[in-house]
Amino acid sequence: MTGGTLQAAASGSPNHVLIGFMLFMMLTLFLTVFSSLDEHSAREFYIGDRTLPTWRSGLALAGSFASTSLLLTVTGVVATAGFDGVTTAGSIFLALGVLLLLARPIQLSGACTLGELLSLRASGTAPRIAAAVATLAVAGPFLIVQLMAAGSISASLLGFTGIGVQKLCTVLIGCLVVTCGVLSGAKGLTSVQVLAVTVIGTAMFVLCAYAVRAFHGDVDALISAASEGSSQPGRYLSPGGTIGVGSSTRLDFAGGQLALVLGSACMPHVLSRVYAMKDPATARRSIRYAAGVVAFLCVALILLGFTASARIGTREIFSGQAHADGALMLLARNLTGGTANGLGNLMFATVACALFLCVLSVVGGTTLAAASALARDSYHYVARHRQSDPSDEIKTARLAVALFGAVGIALAVIAQGHSAGFLAQLATTTAASTAAPALLYTFYWNRFNRTGVLWTIYGGTALTIGLYLFSSAVSGSPTALFPAADFAWFGPSNPATISVPAAFLLGWAGSLVGRRRDGPDPAQNEDALAVDALLVTGRPLASRAGIPKDPSTHTR
Repeated sequence: MTGGTLQAAASGSPNHVLIGFMLFMMLTLFLTVFSSLDEHSAREFYIGDRTLPTWRSGLALAGSFASTSLLLTVTGVVATAGFDGVTTAGSIFLALGVLLLLARPIQLSGACTLGELLSLRASGTAPRIAAAVATLAVAGPFLIVQLMAAGSISASLLGFTGIGVQKLCTVLIGCLVVTCGVLSGAKGLTSVQVLAVTVIGTAMFVLCAYAVRAFHGDVDALISAASEGSSQPGRYLSPGGTIGVGSSTRLDFAGGQLALVLGSACMPHVLSRVYAMKDPATARRSIRYAAGVVAFLCVALILLGFTASARIGTREIFSGQAHADGALMLLARNLTGGTANGLGNLMFATVACALFLCVLSVVGGTTLAAASALARDSYHYVARHRQSDPSDEIKTARLAVALFGAVGIALAVIAQGHSAGFLAQLATTTAASTAAPALLYTFYWNRFNRTGVLWTIYGGTALTIGLYLFSSAVSGSPTALFPAADFAWFGPSNPATISVPAAFLLGWAGSLVGRRRDGPDPAQNEDALAVDALLVTGRPLASRAGIPKDPSTHTR
């Protein structure tokens, strides 16, 4: 979110609003650290407290879903693409259905990393290393794009849109968030996720109330005005919208929706919330709570997207930019009287605070998930062969948070000013092409084995990243990361229609090859029978696959 739209939205912010934002930010960071002072184990550092009530677990899960990509991108796509934006919001909501399918076996497994889940079907170090690679491949791009958004939002609130100021804000916000992750772990992050979704929901409710009031409660008039304000009024509510028509474009869009449904449910920071739930019943109820909150947010963003098109117009939303992510911020001030109105400045600051909480929640969760993969799957299990002291593991985890966060901040600074919005799509597509097929096979196909795990993870990762590098999202178009270069030979900008089915096919083929090459493996058969027993009887598997026993997981 950069450029002219932010400059228009941010101009005229009074000093007391900026001071209020800074105080809010510092108070939130303080509460993050303070709420985790009694943390004492590595598992609590990774996933937090497993005794949370259902409603709080549900709100924390909804806070994991409520990223800046959801709030800014969905509003912008609805405002500029109409029907396709509504479809995008619906795809994000459907991801909770996939998560509900996975929640029970994930929680019963007693795992706290993707590597421990994959070890249910394939013991040994190779599946854990593959899981760490997949986690980093998803978490890295997602962390970068969230930090870039944080820098842009902070700079806009200060009244600046220069790249230098955005980079400085990215560094400052990133350092604060990573420091909180090092000090607090997941337990403190849970409080931020609950606070984030509460502030976001309140801000969206107030904006929707102003939107309905602006059109006197006449939704038909709102949608008609939105259609008139779009770039293609006659096709605003038709499939294709302003994204365009044609087989390749529609296939590209369908791939994006497939990636959203599968990938959003299997993002590392989202899975971490399921690891932290108390028992299967709590997990199911918490996901239902989260579904209600996410459904409200999706409906609110659709309404605000329509209002942005009606009140601002597509031309002004783009305003020389390659994306429409500034629509929500522009609308926040437009609905409440503009820069000359103190209420407009206050609403702008409130939305900025909500977005800051999104960044803190998602960046913290993503960083901790990546750190758990590095510290637990790579170092604790592989390098130290499960011999490390618990206190040593916590130290390693804190160091991993710091290192991963530092690399993310550096890459976000380098990418600031470039069209790197595709990184969020890259992250969700990679998750849909690696974690989603691997987990579905792990829990629901008893012939899935070590070779299938490796082929799924490495094949899905390589195919997704490889196709993205040679797509129009990276080069060959004005909105690409490198607009001056052209080495794109893969037409669609999202390869999910190829990478996701290919990953499922690789998992199936790899499992068959593994059985033919290695023959029946007694250990593998034992693993398969244990996972099947988990699904049938609901008995936890915390003692299997190198997963430490945890009394809190032994709940029927």
